[in-house]
Amino acid sequence: MFSAMRKLSASLAGKIRLQVILLPICLIAGSPPAFAWIKSVPANEYGESGDAKGTYFHLYAKYSVGGSERLVFDLQISCGTHTFEDGRLVHGYLPALYAKETASGAAVMLATPRVCDAIRFAEDRPVADDEEFRQSWKQVVEGNFIPFTIWFEDASNLTHGFGYAAESAFDNPASPLTFVDAWVEPSSERAFSRWYKTEKDNLLKEFQIGPRFVTGEDDKAYWATFDPEKKLLPLSCTGVAITPFGEDQREVEQYYPTARPRYWLAPEILPDTRNGEGRSKLDLVPKLGTEYYASSPSQEFPIGYNYLRLSERDSKSDSLSSDELPDYYPAYRSDDYPFAGKGTLREERLTVSVDLRPERKGLLSCASPFNPLGYGMANFGQMYEHYFGPGYGERLVNFGKVIDLEIIDERERIELEGIPQPLALPHFLIEDKAAAEFVTFDFFGGGHVE
Repeated sequence: MFSAMRKLSASLAGKIRLQVILLPICLIAGSPPAFAWIKSVPANEYGESGDAKGTYFHLYAKYSVGGSERLVFDLQISCGTHTFEDGRLVHGYLPALYAKETASGAAVMLATPRVCDAIRFAEDRPVADDEEFRQSWKQVVEGNFIPFTIWFEDASNLTHGFGYAAESAFDNPASPLTFVDAWVEPSSERAFSRWYKTEKDNLLKEFQIGPRFVTGEDDKAYWATFDPEKKLLPLSCTGVAITPFGEDQREVEQYYPTARPRYWLAPEILPDTRNGEGRSKLDLVPKLGTEYYASSPSQEFPIGYNYLRLSERDSKSDSLSSDELPDYYPAYRSDDYPFAGKGTLREERLTVSVDLRPERKGLLSCASPFNPLGYGMANFGQMYEHYFGPGYGERLVNFGKVIDLEIIDERERIELEGIPQPLALPHFLIEDKAAAEFVTFDFFGGGHVE
């Protein structure tokens, strides 16, 4: 295995060096296009390059549960297009999600890292190529990644879990899960087919991945009608990213209320004493970077890859925020399943509860919205009436225009009620020290079988 990894890393390194050397030559020569030498094809509708036929890899991830139980994911993954013996085709990743039960009755679910282009690149096959991709591929093949991991307290109820948003979350003393190791290496159709026929450890059945990804006719029929008892598997996780103001702290101090609250909201329009014009409260949010996922500005969770990058940050810090990377804490929404219940959305207000207690540091709340894409479309009126009550039309339209924000920390519970226009309020402030911005980590969960 290690020799294969060294070969894979060397192959990537060689490609990167070759591109650095050739680029000036192409620019100077001027006859062919500057990037004509790059073997590149556009991504297809599944987010992979070209037809991407016949690509397979071996994924290994090891964890420790409760400091004593060894939990290993030893998986064969198909990506691109795979043809089964009965003629069925699967496009994308299979399995895309994999869950295993622990000895205590909890469950751990992995979202398969979307690294097929890295495998094809190492095998000298066409890929959609740019510098950001190459850096991510290099990290993956060197083993510097953690598959996006979700912990469920009860293996029999996978409707709500906690996603590990940062490497340091595994080192939290309250974490039941410790990350040990992970790696990938190229595999083959034969190895995948042999493994897929015999593997029986995945807790998930295809219908559980929800209405957006199921492909079988029976599974489609199952999700075509609304039933509040159907259990929705989460495909995204929400929380807040806390970032210190740093050098901008002095600017924030002039707007900090005289009552010196621990948590507060910036005024809708901030006075600018220099020219008398108002400023957006967004100016108080530290710039977290836009080169990664727009709704999840994380340097550790790049867009669409389903894994965390390993970092050099100090995981032993007990502070609420650090100077290098944001700290993450879970945020629960009242319109998430299973928190929403019959009639609970009648009041039109969205309630968001943020948990800043130390034992939740590094985690996100993972749940499905009560109305995920494709669910109950045949009788959506029944679904909305269940949550919003009879004559739901106006309440549905107005829902979320006002929010109630609850913040829980190790000392107290704070309620900020009746906040208007939540879309213009993507954050709250912590004293004059930091901003907490609401973020969502979407992960991808399904192959498409024909």
